[in-house]
Amino acid sequence: MQRRLFIRLLGCAVVALPRETSAQAPRALHKLGYIHPRTIATNHPTLSALRAVWLGLGFIEGETVLLRSAEDDPRRVPALVRELIDLGVGALIAVGPATVNAASKATTTVPIVAIDLESDPIRSGLIRSYTKPGGNVTGLFLDQPSMAAKIIELLQEAAPAIERILITWDPSTGPWQVDAAKAAARAKGVEAVVLEARPRGGYDEVFGRLANSRRTGVVQFGSAGFIIDAADFVAAAQNYRLPTISNLKVYARAGVLLTYGPDQVGYFARAVMIADKILKGEKAGDLPIERPTKFELVVNLKTAKALDLIIPPALMVAADEVIE
Repeated sequence: MQRRLFIRLLGCAVVALPRETSAQAPRALHKLGYIHPRTIATNHPTLSALRAVWLGLGFIEGETVLLRSAEDDPRRVPALVRELIDLGVGALIAVGPATVNAASKATTTVPIVAIDLESDPIRSGLIRSYTKPGGNVTGLFLDQPSMAAKIIELLQEAAPAIERILITWDPSTGPWQVDAAKAAARAKGVEAVVLEARPRGGYDEVFGRLANSRRTGVVQFGSAGFIIDAADFVAAAQNYRLPTISNLKVYARAGVLLTYGPDQVGYFARAVMIADKILKGEKAGDLPIERPTKFELVVNLKTAKALDLIIPPALMVAADEVIE
């Protein structure tokens, strides 16, 4: 699997790279910085998706790619940005809204390529328009309203008796994702209750209090800098017979009923391609924001059986992966 993933991403990179460039200048003159809010472990899904591409493009980690982690403290990001600027980076890849916001405040000149699935970049003031951002920030952003509406639609399709939705949310991501989800729930005639995500558990008590006799489902929004206790989350949801959906595929194998979100491997790799264009002379403000074109739906049949749910045939056909 890892070998196939590497070949797939390397192939994308080679196609996009002119044959006369490889490891030539400007590779020796320009460096790429990468800042993640919590980890630069090589097995992290985001870094795994990116590193295959930058290695294929001729970047060398520790020399022309410099990796930094804020270690769960966004207050560290400005210092990391200054450090990377002093080391000569010509572009920064910033992961997650807290990192992107902190980096954009730390520099208005060094280009920032965002990987941000939680923010509205126009409402938050990061860009002027999706087609021409105008400043030093560009990158990858989701269409929050349509994404939230699709997630709630899928959950209702799998569990049509739902009358209430608990939305677990990381407050550090800002209000746009959760606001879009609440609006989508209202449009579907479903009550929405926002629950602050809990990294150290405690879901059993909260779910027991909020589920009551109402037929309740749970939308779990993951974020770059926040990892829930998946085992605790899933056990509590199953204990109170709550169908669940997440926007991150990583939670499907933990036991979440459905996951639906961008193909992170292909989509996140685009951040490296954008940064590469910038290092070759293009301006961040002229490069359009890229939204995902491919989404993946995963159905966990084992969880469905535990909840006595029969997944509709249409949903099974639409699934990119079924876990049995």
